[in-house]
Amino acid sequence: MAADWKVPKAAREMGSASTAMALTSLAFNPFDVVKTKIQTQNQLVSGNLPSAKLYTSARHCMRTLLAEQGFFRGLWLPGLTASVVRDVINGGIRMGLYPSSVKTINDASSSLGLQLPGLGVKILAGWLTGMVGAYAGNPTDIIKIRLQAESGVIENGVYVTGLYKGSMPSYRSAGHAFMEIVRNEGMLGLFRGSSANVARAALVTSAQMSSYDQTKSSLGELSQSSSLLQTLFGNEAVKVAVASFVSGIVAATAAAPADLVRSRVMDDCRADKGESRYAGSADCVRKTIQHQGFFSLWKGWVPAYMRLGPQFMVAFPLMEVLRTKAFGLPPF
Repeated sequence: MAADWKVPKAAREMGSASTAMALTSLAFNPFDVVKTKIQTQNQLVSGNLPSAKLYTSARHCMRTLLAEQGFFRGLWLPGLTASVVRDVINGGIRMGLYPSSVKTINDASSSLGLQLPGLGVKILAGWLTGMVGAYAGNPTDIIKIRLQAESGVIENGVYVTGLYKGSMPSYRSAGHAFMEIVRNEGMLGLFRGSSANVARAALVTSAQMSSYDQTKSSLGELSQSSSLLQTLFGNEAVKVAVASFVSGIVAATAAAPADLVRSRVMDDCRADKGESRYAGSADCVRKTIQHQGFFSLWKGWVPAYMRLGPQFMVAFPLMEVLRTKAFGLPPF
């Protein structure tokens, strides 16, 4: 089937990844909204003191949003357009280019007479594609986070619920947010928080792709050792499901601190919302630990996993189906 295709293999791999990630974004955006609100609340205000916590937990946040606005406006719609566009760009690069990157690194190391560990190559490939994808998708990421953080009920042109209660909405839509950020903060405003975003994406992608790839390979080898294990792990669908589950836990845990810093820095420094709280990503880390403790860097882990875990459980099988049935590619 692949021989019938004239489109380059790398482009088809990016297409399958972009499609899979965009479709899963549509399904899992509510968890992203909850995660963003949990991460951007309780930040520093005047006097470098944390503001009051509006949401006590991910469950409380979800129940509050449902009560105030309902599922569609409160959980599903905020930042949805930017989220889908982000995953078309970011997902296509970091997941779609991963197989080509692994091959390129292996070929380069072989030509130099080096024998790199298989897992090390996978981690490095995920790290590189994650960084490139995150930087390319940073503008859509910052728009998504700002729209999700400030969403709430609007009455008489002012938010009456949510983290920005009492403030006027900053943006009417994703397109308006893009124009306003460029007008008020310049083109560089679209890349605010890019260092934290790149770090997060490198951690997520290297953890996600390497753990998925390695787990699937290990299960394949394990299934050959006995008839029982062959029955348990010999089926391709089982290997995909187990590897997807493992990759979600590993990725959510590895990326949580960078994810929190990214959300806070990207939501910071709105031209019409007063002075910036943080001088940059490193300053955000320092102040967060100083005022809220080291483990506050993992704030939002539960909603982060609620998004990443189930998302990977859907995205990877969907990508495998798209690769083999729609894009003329072999299984991952």
